[in-house]
Amino acid sequence: MEPKCVIISAGSFPNIDIDLNEGDLCIACDAGFKYAQQLGILPDLIVGDFDSAAEAGIDVLRGIEEIAQHDPSRIVKLEVKKDDTDTLKAVKIGLSKGYRKFYLYGALGGRRFDHSFANIQTLLYIKRNGGTGYIMDADTMLMVAENETIHFHRGNTGMLSVFSLSEVSKGVTLKGLMYNLSGATLTSDFPLGTSNEFIIDEEAEITVEDGTLLITVFWG
Repeated sequence: MEPKCVIISAGSFPNIDIDLNEGDLCIACDAGFKYAQQLGILPDLIVGDFDSAAEAGIDVLRGIEEIAQHDPSRIVKLEVKKDDTDTLKAVKIGLSKGYRKFYLYGALGGRRFDHSFANIQTLLYIKRNGGTGYIMDADTMLMVAENETIHFHRGNTGMLSVFSLSEVSKGVTLKGLMYNLSGATLTSDFPLGTSNEFIIDEEAEITVEDGTLLITVFWG
């Protein structure tokens, strides 16, 4: 199994376990350390300027300070004024260490829609730097497809939507879903691909020949 980089950010956190195996890299971003604490996970790295950690409570700050004192190599302190979000910085660290599969938790919701959108853009950054990224929630998964075909095995239930992140996405084909398309063009200003459905005994397939799609899955 290919090792993965698991990133725990500070958005709304799903009430699910995180599967970590030998060789995986786990990075908590700022107040995302609170969620790692709740799961009993000691991250390999804790990345951030720690502004949101201060808002998360004294126990979170004390935990980070204790690690900084006894195991400072786990702490990556960032400047408050910076170009990278904490999550993007964590992705860059993972890429630099050779990881190409990324699972982002706590990357949606919370008070800041801008951070949710930034994390969607981070999925595209991962894709364009040779990796594959997934934003994971309790019943939701987001990923990006660019000039490729994505397969979903039989047995899935729930809703699936596709949106064009590029201005135009050409050659969009959807197979094995309730509503299929063949060689269609999707644009960034018309949500044609909203609210499709899996067919439980069909293998679903999404192809985009020229362009970039955001794929959102709501497991049912």
